[in-house]
Amino acid sequence: MSKTHWKNNFDYTYLGGYSIEDEDLELTISEVKNEMVKGQSGRDESCMVIYFEEMDKGMICNKTNAKTITSVHGSPYVEDWPGKKIILGTEKVSAFGETTDALRIRAIKPKVKIDPTQAVERLKGALDMADLQTIWKSLSKDEQQNKEIINTKNTMKNELK
Repeated sequence: MSKTHWKNNFDYTYLGGYSIEDEDLELTISEVKNEMVKGQSGRDESCMVIYFEEMDKGMICNKTNAKTITSVHGSPYVEDWPGKKIILGTEKVSAFGETTDALRIRAIKPKVKIDPTQAVERLKGALDMADLQTIWKSLSKDEQQNKEIINTKNTMKNELK
């Protein structure tokens, strides 16, 4: 039976550690922008907020999470982040004199799910070795690591020799 965190009964504007049940979430960044947010002191502060395709609310992004996104996706530029997938979880942290669940972007890149159908068909259509090589080079790195696609390339290599 799923349990409801008490904080879910209040209308919070942004995601918090309570927003995630028990498991990490794989999310796609849809937008990154600066917004005015009420800080702990009650004053308005400008904060970076990340929105996800799969969630209704955004997440206030701290430096720790921004550095993790940079590390995982190789770009410190927020304009490069939309469309990137991240894994979001929680971690116990000490903040403001309490231990609480904080949102943390995991330092691992989500696996890309590959549908090999198109790549396999393109490889099977190769007319000669040069054509096979051109098709192979046009595939993404993720496609080039897919077992079915690799097996098709090797089969075509043997047939075209």
